[in-house]
Amino acid sequence: MLKMRSIQFAIAAVAIAWAANAVAQAGHRVTSSQVVVNSRTHWQNWSFPSGVLELGGDGSVRPQQMRRDINAVQDIIDHLRLRTPERIKKEPEDITPADAVQGGATANISDVPNLFDGDLTTYWEPDAASVDSDLASQWWFVLDLGRMVMAKKIVLKFVDEDMGDPFLQFDVLASQGNKPRGNQRAELPEFGTLLRTLRPNKDQRVFEIDLNQAEADFAGTGLRFVQVVVTGSAFDRGRELSQAKYEALPRSEQGAIDYFKRLSGDRETLVEPSVYDRLDADRQGLIRYYRKERPRLAEIEVLAEGDEILSGMLERGGFGKATQTASISNMIDGEIESKVQFITTFGKGSLTSPEGNVFFDLGAFYWIDTFRMAYGGSTFSDYRLDFSDGSLEADGTLRWLTAIERNQSSFGRVTNLSFGTYEGNDFAKVKARFFRLVWKQFEAGGGFGGRTGQPAEIQLYGRGFQPEVTLTSDLVRLGGSRNLLSIEWDADTPPGTSVVVQTRTGNELDEVLRYFKNDGTEVTEVEYNKLLSIFRGDTVGEEVAGADWSDWSQPYEVASGSAITSPSPREFLELRAVLLSEDPEVSATLRSIRLNFTNPVAQGLAGEVIPFRVENLGEEQQFSFYVRPDFSRRDPGFDELLLVAPSDMNLRFEGLYGGDEAALVADDMTGMAIDGTQVVPTAGDSLRVAFPAIGPNSGVDVVRLDFTTALFSTGAVLEASLQNGGTVAGGWQRVDPGEA
Repeated sequence: MLKMRSIQFAIAAVAIAWAANAVAQAGHRVTSSQVVVNSRTHWQNWSFPSGVLELGGDGSVRPQQMRRDINAVQDIIDHLRLRTPERIKKEPEDITPADAVQGGATANISDVPNLFDGDLTTYWEPDAASVDSDLASQWWFVLDLGRMVMAKKIVLKFVDEDMGDPFLQFDVLASQGNKPRGNQRAELPEFGTLLRTLRPNKDQRVFEIDLNQAEADFAGTGLRFVQVVVTGSAFDRGRELSQAKYEALPRSEQGAIDYFKRLSGDRETLVEPSVYDRLDADRQGLIRYYRKERPRLAEIEVLAEGDEILSGMLERGGFGKATQTASISNMIDGEIESKVQFITTFGKGSLTSPEGNVFFDLGAFYWIDTFRMAYGGSTFSDYRLDFSDGSLEADGTLRWLTAIERNQSSFGRVTNLSFGTYEGNDFAKVKARFFRLVWKQFEAGGGFGGRTGQPAEIQLYGRGFQPEVTLTSDLVRLGGSRNLLSIEWDADTPPGTSVVVQTRTGNELDEVLRYFKNDGTEVTEVEYNKLLSIFRGDTVGEEVAGADWSDWSQPYEVASGSAITSPSPREFLELRAVLLSEDPEVSATLRSIRLNFTNPVAQGLAGEVIPFRVENLGEEQQFSFYVRPDFSRRDPGFDELLLVAPSDMNLRFEGLYGGDEAALVADDMTGMAIDGTQVVPTAGDSLRVAFPAIGPNSGVDVVRLDFTTALFSTGAVLEASLQNGGTVAGGWQRVDPGEA
């Protein structure tokens, strides 16, 4: 049996002048012969899950690296924008660092963001205190981390001695976000004290508060808010100086001057200046000069577990669901007050399965090795952690790997800070796109009494670069039907990494409508139609691939230039790149993609072989290969044909003919031979012929190539292509199987 298959030769033909200059499009640039992707702006307009790529200023892209032991204050704004608290009455894009802070009347809130800018030369210094109230009610601030983190240590760093002073006395408090009991409308959450200085401090400039609990199976304590309260100040007596240094100070920094009267026994007592002046010289004691206190805190660090995975799941396009009705968002929103309740041990009742679970599609692939859970009430008596990379079982369901099976362990733990109850498990890293937390819902034959589990926050942490990231281009308009030649890309692929590049093509576009509320939230058409007119926003039409588009091609293998295998010529195409890594410590980096194209020799080339079947293997016989070109008025046509067979077949030329279909299927080829046909030397398994150009006005509807060969296997695939060697030699356009 002989079959036609679309081939993968590079194709180039005469360039009709359609675009002299490059055409800029959002996710790419189109020139007269190339599609180019090589800038940060280009990649930004490709489609990929939120937060999974690092876009370099040099136009490169690589998978995001999941960090461990992070300073959680450095990305506060990202989290406040992700899920804006009710107290912040702003659009997410308008949120600034100052919105993360609340403080006392003279707390100089606007300078608190200096504490998390990573610069030890900037600082927070409170304003002058009022004498009408105590210091602690004025000099305090609360920092909202934007989400609950598993904090291991809090570090306070004061400015260097030449820049200012540490706080004389202060407290550091923290909260996981619980409202005070009996006051759910309180502006601030309930706090617990982490550090209280018991004596005046003028020298210590770094304070570290260790939050690791010795009895815990894991490090850290869950918290969201950090509060600093200054309880004591030296005010005008910050630091004693010599008279000369005092007088050299700016007047604004000159503090108190204390005058002392000498008493018997080398004792002294503080007196007023007017009293000091009237004393005899031998009774006049020391005069002490002071610089005003400059209480300046340079940095606050909250060292936490790492970049949490589930918090950005919905924004990445992931989703969650539970076997019992529950709000998935309440378990990943960074707020301890938003908890859910699951039945964990009960009589069967209406429950249909002995196991319950919460399922998460993470929206992207990760290396995961850590699980943390904060409870809002009662705990699970046991649970199981399952992960899947998307592989399927024989029945089509996800194949799961169990990382942890916790049976009748302690019911979580309560920290000595009374912040709450937490679970935690560390395990060998797994590559996962899907995760589920599984627990037992009922025991066979059990009664109707039972218990519940109330998770408030579920967290996952990973390590290293993401193992698999897929990004897809926007729609590439080629400016007309184009013959796709080859694709090449520039990438760094250390051992254990790779870049997969694919294409798909088409000529038809469809339009889909997207519906939005007036606040910018996208909704379904049904939801949109239910809205009152005052709440309806825009409906936006979006072009998408039509019915004639091909599937994604097989991955291209040669980065320096692979022949395009997607159907061609076509008007539109899309590109897809997948960055892969088998090791979390290394990643591939993609710098650019270039796809080469030219104008086609014809809008389409359909080919078929007759006879399609043979009676006996190993016997030579004659075959006819028919090609039907579909020309447009400006197509240059073709003057060479190449037919390639499997390596065990030998092709021998018998004749080349052209004309209308009815004449070519007849046995009599008199007058149908194409004059001037020449056989170009090739290997035995190929047949290449050159001939006078056949184009739109040549009067040739179908070309017929007769050849002799013997078939040695039960099936053989022939690959055919045409080019116009008189314009751009080597620009082969493949022949697609079809009715010729």
